[in-house]
Amino acid sequence: MVKNEDTLLVNRLKKGERKAFDELVNKYKKRIYYLAYSLTNNHADALDLSQEAFIKVYKSIHRFRGRSSFYTWLYRITVNICLNHLKKKAKRKEISFDERIEVAQVDWWSNPKKALENKELQENLTRAIDSLPPQQKTVFTLRHLEGLSHKEIASILGCSIGSVKANLFQALQKLRNRLKGYVEG
Repeated sequence: MVKNEDTLLVNRLKKGERKAFDELVNKYKKRIYYLAYSLTNNHADALDLSQEAFIKVYKSIHRFRGRSSFYTWLYRITVNICLNHLKKKAKRKEISFDERIEVAQVDWWSNPKKALENKELQENLTRAIDSLPPQQKTVFTLRHLEGLSHKEIASILGCSIGSVKANLFQALQKLRNRLKGYVEG
């Protein structure tokens, strides 16, 4: 049903109907923002990049052939925009930090030691994810924070399932090494 609905909206948009674009944006804006945020770890960047993704969709909708779902195409555009942004940012040596990984919340007043441990774990986990190479960070984010399958990730990134699995494995190995004091095995 969703694919048929998207197909109708895309066809209307290709005919120049602005309202169809607005409907697509309203339908996917939260998911695209959260994807951009999970990749950039920055609210302002996520807003800008998700907006940039929709602008790119609007300008290049005539090139969408329907070989994949509209959502997969939109995801791929967003991921590529975010990866390009991260590469530029890495060249400028900017380091961003934001608490985005949710760790089980503990009431500060009933157990301050546990609350501090959770805060420390959350900070270290976020830093560890941010330190991954862009491709590994993207695969890890799409799999574990967005809940996508290996096949969906491969389609979004335009690579093989084997490449997705290899990047995910390498990311998990690096995270285990960086978080040795917190994880077993």
